[in-house]
Amino acid sequence: MNNHSSKNWARITTFIFLLLGGFLAWQATKFEIDASADTLLVDDNRHYLLTQLADERYGSEEFILIAYQPKEKELFTEATLNRIDEISNKIKKLERVSNVRSIVNVPVFTAIDSLSTNIDANKLTWKEKKFSTEVLKKSLKNHPLYEDLLVNKKQNALSMQVVFKSNDKLVELQSSIINIKKNLLDRELDEKEQEKLEELQLEQSKINKSLDEQRIKEIEEIRGLLKPYEKSGEFYLGGNNLLAYQLIKIIQNDLVLFGSTIAIIVCFILLFLFRQFSWVFLPVFCCATSVIFTLGLLGALGFKVTVISANVFALQIILSLAMIIHLIVQYQEFVEEGKIDNQVDLVMKTIRTKIKPCFYAGLTTTIGFGSLIFSGVQPVISFGWMMVVAMMVTFAVSLIFFPALLISFFGVQSKVKTHKYIERSMQSCASLTKKRPSLIVITCIVATAVGIAGCFKLTAENSFLNYFDESTDVYRELSYIDKNFGGSTPFDLLYKIPKDAIKTDLVLTAETVQTVTAIQNMLAEQRAIGNITSIADFTRIAQVVNGKPLTEYELTALYHSLDKDLQQDLFSAYLSEKDNEVRISMRVQDTTPELNRADLLKTIHQKMEALNIPKENYKLTNLFILYQDILSRLVDSQVLTLGIVYLAMTIVLVIIFRSFKIAIISLVPNVITTAIIMGTMGIFNIPLDLMTITIAAVAMGISMDDTIHYVHRYLEEKSKQTKDIITASHLSVGYALIYTTTIIVTGFGALVFSDFVPSVLFGFLTSIAMIIALLTDITVLPVLLKKYLSKNET
Repeated sequence: MNNHSSKNWARITTFIFLLLGGFLAWQATKFEIDASADTLLVDDNRHYLLTQLADERYGSEEFILIAYQPKEKELFTEATLNRIDEISNKIKKLERVSNVRSIVNVPVFTAIDSLSTNIDANKLTWKEKKFSTEVLKKSLKNHPLYEDLLVNKKQNALSMQVVFKSNDKLVELQSSIINIKKNLLDRELDEKEQEKLEELQLEQSKINKSLDEQRIKEIEEIRGLLKPYEKSGEFYLGGNNLLAYQLIKIIQNDLVLFGSTIAIIVCFILLFLFRQFSWVFLPVFCCATSVIFTLGLLGALGFKVTVISANVFALQIILSLAMIIHLIVQYQEFVEEGKIDNQVDLVMKTIRTKIKPCFYAGLTTTIGFGSLIFSGVQPVISFGWMMVVAMMVTFAVSLIFFPALLISFFGVQSKVKTHKYIERSMQSCASLTKKRPSLIVITCIVATAVGIAGCFKLTAENSFLNYFDESTDVYRELSYIDKNFGGSTPFDLLYKIPKDAIKTDLVLTAETVQTVTAIQNMLAEQRAIGNITSIADFTRIAQVVNGKPLTEYELTALYHSLDKDLQQDLFSAYLSEKDNEVRISMRVQDTTPELNRADLLKTIHQKMEALNIPKENYKLTNLFILYQDILSRLVDSQVLTLGIVYLAMTIVLVIIFRSFKIAIISLVPNVITTAIIMGTMGIFNIPLDLMTITIAAVAMGISMDDTIHYVHRYLEEKSKQTKDIITASHLSVGYALIYTTTIIVTGFGALVFSDFVPSVLFGFLTSIAMIIALLTDITVLPVLLKKYLSKNET
């Protein structure tokens, strides 16, 4: 094919890419952010299914908790309570709000003389009775239902529980979905069930999308309503809605801020390194194209970005740039040789020379990200798939679109003089490698040994609150509510009433109440358990009011006589007559020092055994269990993903170099890097979490790029019988390694400014990993290649 035809094909290719870009830019409008709990779990997770079934059985309210700490020393003043009432009335006017519970409008049973079947709960509120400060203080102290929910133990803060109306259609869909998914507890779904489930989930997703937008608006409206009252005290918002709202803000911030920050940094670095407009514009334009393509594809495929995958586009910019820089450096070498004087031949020779190492280098990166698909942790699985899609796009844009643009719109680019200090550092490194190989090997062995020792200290124990920087509003608000209002992580114990403790004419027998009370007392002894509520609390209130416990027959009569809403609040949320089951609802305090979730669960199981309650008679559910289940998988997932990466890398390296020996040598720098990074996490007590679990596989996948490029160049120089192979390799591909590592480290380093702590650790540790990978690639790698490759191995 002549140059004219090649140029025409390049222009056609450019046009096709631009056309595709326009189409995928439109598809990108379907791309969504998701901060719901569903993104954390796989559909067939047993604990998740049990939690959903329990929510359906006992009724799960959607609410926001607004804690209020007034400046007045006395809490129960008429001015403060009237202020709470005024705020509540304003919030009630919001479209979706069904009720705002507070000390002002809930029945204060402990302030009356007796409980009876003709009780009118609406007349027992502060609003109706105007109880005195002293009566409220006394009545609410150690109150089974309201302390740690509507008033804190210190009695210096109150709260408003903003309850939202449920969406009838969504409730119906959720019920249908749970009805199908509960089969997963015993078997796989058949094809018909799977199709129906997907259909229902699609409909549910549409409603949830609209609701999520409304929830964001509601939170902003509530903050606006509270603003005029901020002079009177401090407000703190908590609840799942607020957490999702804050996570969405963090995701949006990370996407926009770090994407744009990395783009700006990249422009400056490219300008500094290459000092030509073309070598700034082309890489940046190609990176932007990669991001648009990926956004469109992910939107079309139905992927949603979470806090874990918010860094996908920053990663893609960095990885696309790394591949393009290798092409630019090779192009520059051919320009310097001066043997080719036309653009088409220069570009085509560059692609022919670099397509193999670039393809295999990109393949190893894809394998690194792809290994995350087997982690068993939903957000990590999604992140793995998204990065596989992103890498496919990077291949196409870097190896097809970039050269097409270069041929179509640019002439032969002049050679950019190398930076002297980079040249000198490469020469010094080559000299050290040749003169002190033993020192390099011993240093690497010691560093690896220390890293492996540190790996044994790795843990997966972490507090959800610790995911947020202490300076953020979300940390300040959630930690306040966690400490002052009985915890922030829901945790339920579902007790199955034994058959011999059931009487058809009684709602609960005395024996069942005693057992539930014993369980609740045991749970209250656990340091990390905050607020606990169960059916036993109502019997305690009755005992305080009447001076004696209710008999089982009095309790039954009272239950059937209560108003429906009050019955739901006091009984139905904690008792399922149909299933002969009692729910004990708790919240775990995430701020508890040295909280160990696994030990807490172990203790609860031991204590339940001591109470002669077998495991088949109770279940532990809700968010605390779901989160602990994820944490418990992380260590195993880390081992599995690393095992997959190493196995896949070995196979790929054997295919690339057609030598098992070269493949093993190529793995050494990456083994050292992995050991040091994982060891550093263990030594400095950095726990594995949903982000840090990805570091080893990702760092290895990316760092293997440089290893492949170096080995490829080393073998090329060896085949030419170059006199000083190490120096020649360092002064050619070494520049590309320095340039790509600089950009990758700078790009990842920008993540340290995120408000999401796992992102900070991900950026910092991955940057360190890339620096270690570079150092091992230009030191121990050439030492091993020189020592163990025979003269005939190329």
